Amino acid sequence: MSYNLVADVSSYQPDSLAFFQALKSKGVKAVIVKLTEGTTYINPKAQNQINCARSAGLLVHGYHFARFVGIMGAQAEASFFLQQARAHSLDQASVLALDYEDPRTGHYNANNDINAFLQVLLGAGYKVDLYSMASWWQNGYIDPTKVLAKNKWVANYGVSQPGLDDVGTWQYTPSFPVNGVNVDMSYDFHGYYTEGKATQVVAMPVTASSSSDDQTFKDTRGVIWHKESGTYTCGVATYLRWGATTHSATIALLAAGSTIKYDAYCFADGFVWLRQPRANGTYGYLASGQADNSHRLSSWGTFK
Repeated sequence: MSYNLVADVSSYQPDSLAFFQALKSKGVKAVIVKLTEGTTYINPKAQNQINCARSAGLLVHGYHFARFVGIMGAQAEASFFLQQARAHSLDQASVLALDYEDPRTGHYNANNDINAFLQVLLGAGYKVDLYSMASWWQNGYIDPTKVLAKNKWVANYGVSQPGLDDVGTWQYTPSFPVNGVNVDMSYDFHGYYTEGKATQVVAMPVTASSSSDDQTFKDTRGVIWHKESGTYTCGVATYLRWGATTHSATIALLAAGSTIKYDAYCFADGFVWLRQPRANGTYGYLASGQADNSHRLSSWGTFK
């Protein structure tokens, strides 16, 4: 069985039209261009690589090389990456991937740090992915049940299989030859990068309970809220905010396992938000998963 090919490129590869036409002639359908690293580095060839890849008829995505340690660093790098993705004309049709492989990033809080990074991109309406070596998944540094990116882009060389279950994209070689240049090459098993299938909607209930009382109200933004009383337990570290937007000031960072009581939920800005009653008639707001219009796409915790 043959699978679609997707290449990833950086400043080490050419930024000429001839190079990307050669990639296409070898059966490559998409490229993932390195845009940024840390909070200062920008690939100087990125815009030309994007333009030439598109001119050659390839789908184009972007990736960021992580240097962060901790949630604040992760958010800073994500904001920098997002800014450059927009500046380099990558819209929400493109996947934005996090390359998490630098040993200096540490492993103790890897899942929380990764999710803090990905939440910034998800909040801007982008589809996301996570890249790392197979060994980091195998050794438990990254827990696929806890990170928000579910495609799973895995690097594993010199073997006949990715070495993990449920891998969406497998980088199987760092030395695919194209016009005398070596290129990282991956099999895209489910078409996440090569067939535009990153937009698939998975139907899920709003909560674990279906006993919503159907009462609704609108907030000052015109967002429709549904009244429902329940308890939510965070599956990942999540910000509790003073408003139901990712730009709202934070009240606290709730650790995985934290529990809140909520009295309403809404679909807004790509998330399912929960409203937490607080003292003196105030409310806190928490994103509990991704959403598409009025459908939940994912859940980052549990309900009862």
